[in-house]
Amino acid sequence: MSFASDCDAVPELLGASKRGLRALSAQDAARVSKRPATRLSTSIDIDSAFRASQPMAARWDYGVGQRRGEREIVHWIEVHPAAGGNNISQMQNKLNWLRSWLHGKPLANYERQVVWVASAKSALNARDPQLKALAQAGLRFAGGHYAI
Repeated sequence: MSFASDCDAVPELLGASKRGLRALSAQDAARVSKRPATRLSTSIDIDSAFRASQPMAARWDYGVGQRRGEREIVHWIEVHPAAGGNNISQMQNKLNWLRSWLHGKPLANYERQVVWVASAKSALNARDPQLKALAQAGLRFAGGHYAI
């Protein structure tokens, strides 16, 4: 299997995968880049795919597959404001949604990076206990840019 085929196995994501970073909106793509040696497979816009069926949910933004030798890892990327504590609470809700959504799906079996990218200037302090709690829960805060 592959990340793209496992995405297609989810009805809402069928046909939604795009090569490289093409599933990211133009605004969000400016905050995510590919390093020269990185080989990306596909990306998906989860937020758009579930907007109609889960309009009030704290949906996650994107999944991006990266090839490493014979295997793939997935970067689960959320581009979201980072202005203060309320945003940290929102990110906890989004992380909970992502975990719940992944539960029992083949997409949960990939090695992964779960990353929060600030959509504007960040006012967060790395020593904030709430931010540290998110890190312990597996969410990495990347600041204003994430390089895969």
